[in-house]
Amino acid sequence: MKRVILSFAVLLAVAGGAARADNAAARKACTDAMNADPKFAEEIVAATDAAKRDNADVEIAQLHQEAADKVARNEQHVILAYAAMWIAAAVFLGFLWKRQRALKDQIARLTADLEKALAEDQDSAKTS
Repeated sequence: MKRVILSFAVLLAVAGGAARADNAAARKACTDAMNADPKFAEEIVAATDAAKRDNADVEIAQLHQEAADKVARNEQHVILAYAAMWIAAAVFLGFLWKRQRALKDQIARLTADLEKALAEDQDSAKTS
């Protein structure tokens, strides 16, 4: 049993080393093939730039959508703020109207009291 395990371990070690050697050789062959084509680097740069532009367009669209969502969420606050301002203006105008009415009533009473006092003064001047 020990011999089987030991043999298996040796087989794995040899196969792993061969695989690494094959990977290194394949990598070198691929690198050489890429360097042999002068337009390869330009194509990679162009593809990368196109991918960046596509990502930028997606990011811009996402930012626009986030801004629209933010405005939509805040729209309710704006409507509530305008409603509060209209209510405050209506209450203020109601207060002014009530105050003006009270002042007109007070002026009317004072005018009536003044006329009454003048009439009494004239009556007392006639009698004396």
